[in-house]
Amino acid sequence: MRREPRTTPEWVTFAAACVVLLTLVGLIAGQLLGDREPATPRATVAGDAEPRGSRFQVPVMVVNDGDATAAAVSVVAELTIGAETLTAQQTIDFLAGGATEDLVFIFDADPASGELVVRVDGFTEP
Repeated sequence: MRREPRTTPEWVTFAAACVVLLTLVGLIAGQLLGDREPATPRATVAGDAEPRGSRFQVPVMVVNDGDATAAAVSVVAELTIGAETLTAQQTIDFLAGGATEDLVFIFDADPASGELVVRVDGFTEP
């Protein structure tokens, strides 16, 4: 029993599928073999403190400038007013490469009356 030869549309479809498959393989290989920047999360104050009742909410943006994922990202906010320093800490479970996470820190004192510093205190690479 002989099989009929392939038609032109079958060959075109086969060629298109091969191009798509080779493109995907090339993209995956490029991701695996390409240069990747290590995780480099950083934190910045993203706006003014807003009074909420007797407390103040401070928006903070955490950005991972690297390509790798950062895990257990510890973000610390320190508000110094005179000789007193108030400290708050939050942890982000995972922050993918290039991703942004918004946090809100809450203080009993107005951050405008002192010096507020936010920073990434540490992270791990999963």
